[in-house]
Amino acid sequence: MVAGNAIERVHKNIQEFRNLMLDEQHFPYVVFLQGSNFATSTFFVEAPDGRKVRIPHDVGSMNRIDRVTASSFGMEINRNYCRNRLVELDGNIQMLQAASLYFQSDPWPADKMRKILWNVAETSLEILSDSLPEE
Repeated sequence: MVAGNAIERVHKNIQEFRNLMLDEQHFPYVVFLQGSNFATSTFFVEAPDGRKVRIPHDVGSMNRIDRVTASSFGMEINRNYCRNRLVELDGNIQMLQAASLYFQSDPWPADKMRKILWNVAETSLEILSDSLPEE
């Protein structure tokens, strides 16, 4: 798949889910991205000829993180944003539904993903339980 297509698909999917969640106080949408284009620190790989090749995380021609973070309003990556944010500007309040975007260069281990998803699920349930009528 062409590099830009996956990023465009992420934006589209997040926006579609926002449309479904407009009347909710939470946004439990999590995206895991991996690979050299989503590195959060510089690392080295060994080429077939034995050379060590530097893969920089801070070079725009390689790193694609900034092309995805627009879907989370430029908020920090690798954080749980399930709870909607309210922003006030000139007396107007705007609700932000930010996707929780997780990036790393190495493949995501299932146990690490499970912990992140569990945390988002707990946050979501807390928010939903706050809206239940008291008996």
